[in-house]
Amino acid sequence: MSTRSIAATGLRHRPHLSLSWRFLLFAIGVMLLNGLLLSSRTDHTIETAFLHQADQKIHLLLDQIKRNVEQGRLTLDDSTLAQEVIYLNQHSRFSDQLNVLALYAFNDQGEVIAHSAGNRAPKDMSADSPYYRVVIEGLTSLGEAHEVNPMTGKLKGDYLLPMMLPDGTRAGIEAEIDITGLEAAISSFDAPFEQSMWISIILSSLLLLLALGGLIYKRLTKPVEHLHQTVLALSAGNLESRVKHGSSDEVGQLGAGINHLADSIQSLLREQEETYLATLSSLAKALQAKDPYTAAHSGRVSRYAVRLGQQIGLDDVQLELLKKGALMHDLGKIGIHDTILNKPTALTDEEYREMRKHPVMTAAIMKPLKHFRAFAEIAAWHHERWDGKGYPDGLAGDKIPLLARIVAIADTWDAMTGDRVYRRGMPRARALDILESEQDQGQFDPELIRAFISMIKAELAAAPTDAEADACRVSLTE
Repeated sequence: MSTRSIAATGLRHRPHLSLSWRFLLFAIGVMLLNGLLLSSRTDHTIETAFLHQADQKIHLLLDQIKRNVEQGRLTLDDSTLAQEVIYLNQHSRFSDQLNVLALYAFNDQGEVIAHSAGNRAPKDMSADSPYYRVVIEGLTSLGEAHEVNPMTGKLKGDYLLPMMLPDGTRAGIEAEIDITGLEAAISSFDAPFEQSMWISIILSSLLLLLALGGLIYKRLTKPVEHLHQTVLALSAGNLESRVKHGSSDEVGQLGAGINHLADSIQSLLREQEETYLATLSSLAKALQAKDPYTAAHSGRVSRYAVRLGQQIGLDDVQLELLKKGALMHDLGKIGIHDTILNKPTALTDEEYREMRKHPVMTAAIMKPLKHFRAFAEIAAWHHERWDGKGYPDGLAGDKIPLLARIVAIADTWDAMTGDRVYRRGMPRARALDILESEQDQGQFDPELIRAFISMIKAELAAAPTDAEADACRVSLTE
């Protein structure tokens, strides 16, 4: 197997994913990514909102203590701050989410003035420390830094406010807050919220996918499938196939282009066939000059064939094909030598074998008429028999095309009743008796031969004279 064949086989066996599914899978991926980003953003927003609310609570309560100290309403010592810790931890604004671990004040030297737990460890007052910025620069620090106690696993935040002591000393107050309960509250709120959010995302995504899938199928997949089927039909030779397009988008423009291409091909083929038919007409005239009998014979066969076609109910298109095909069914005889065609006596076996080649010759001449394949079928198989004993291919029964079966009967009838160079034709009544006696011997389609016999009987009853038959002769070139 060649490399190209292997590659083609690989392409044929590659899993096929339709364009609609590709769009839908892409949309699902975008929606899932959007959901993940939204979920992450929501988590951050909820956590920020909870922490901001906690900061405001602590700031408010810590600011109240600061004002009480600055105005002398609160004595700044360890026991007083310890009482404030107890008060704050029992306050409704703190509840289970916040817990004050320690509360203390320090001056601008970093010395601890008072501590709720009695701790006197000095504070770092270097220029880059938070204590310096609070006391010296007068800034606040509300839980910007969080620490986790490795022993207890508790999460602690530091909250600092600047203040001025009654004696004018610059100082600061700090509250160490356990915010572990706040983190738990954030998680307990975030989980059901995130679940509800994902349900909303999934439901809205499903609705969007259904709407998007329907739209893609209607406006893209279905039109593309129709384009594909039309192209396949055109490539198979059905040049009447056209794309039904009503939109002005890219798919509609593609459909219009395919239709225009089909029109051009059909027009070109029609011109070619018309030219070829004109050539066949010229050949027919040449045959008429070479063998006048064949010309007259073909005209009579055409007439009888069309009459039989009308008898069995063929439409106008089929009748026109039958008429022209019958007129040209012996055109291949132009390749048979004159001494055989015009021999005044019976043919020898060798001459007969040569004469039997004319159906194949006629079919070869007709082959370029792709749009009128019936011409070639009539030419090739009008000497086939219903029982399969005919020539050139030994076709039998329904495998012989209907128009060829009709011409076979008309051809035989005229061969019996028409005049030849070496004998006169037999009377039609006698020929009719022969057909009736041999109608079931396998040469003809049983239904067609009975219809033909019925037609001839009616014709004989209506016009029994030979004058009418002579008046109905048809020219091969008409």
